Amino acid sequence: MASKLTNLFYGALILVMINICSCTDYNYIDGGTANGIHDCTMWEYFENQTYDWDSTMIMIEHAGLKSLFDGSGEYKQITFFGITDLCIVRYLLDHNKAMDDAKKQGEDIQDSDYWYRVTDIPPAICTAFLKRLVIPERIMLKDIPEGKRLKDPEGSTYIETDGKVLSSLFMQEELFSWVFSEDYAGMSKKGEKQLWIARRLSTSDNWRIASSDIQTTNGVVQALGYDFKMINF
Repeated sequence: MASKLTNLFYGALILVMINICSCTDYNYIDGGTANGIHDCTMWEYFENQTYDWDSTMIMIEHAGLKSLFDGSGEYKQITFFGITDLCIVRYLLDHNKAMDDAKKQGEDIQDSDYWYRVTDIPPAICTAFLKRLVIPERIMLKDIPEGKRLKDPEGSTYIETDGKVLSSLFMQEELFSWVFSEDYAGMSKKGEKQLWIARRLSTSDNWRIASSDIQTTNGVVQALGYDFKMINF
């Protein structure tokens, strides 16, 4: 039964991906107005952009963190490295695949161990994950210096250069953020500026921000791409 539901879930994900690819540029998240400025709270912005943020809002409420995003809580300005609906769907699929693999290895996996809705995820996991992506201050692309994060010659760890270290709300766990500027018309670093983040762990992957500087009255959303894998962060 669990495997059949997982297959149905994969089918739904494929349909979502087809719709995304046919309607938008690859990996682009609609920031709304041309300049990305929204005269509303971050929570209200999510409500106005449910195509990308509906499951995100469910996760936030499930974690008991709505006040963090609607401006009524302790922190009046935040930066959210935002996870979109498709990221959360993939997280559910990845978890269920791990359950299938464990069952094949002989572990006692019950149907209740599978996650089919956001609210199936334990609230503590949602809370920890969301807080790991929230910085208690307003951070724009211009505030992050050039940098890089590359694997060492042996490929066993990453070396961070320049960039900026950010302390998240989750036990002050640190994120490393940096900007990479592409070349343009033969001119060095005059092209597109890419914003990247990573957890400060030797095995953590680098993740590019798909849509930057989405400004609201109580903070900034730096939206992660649809390819972001929560299970690897």
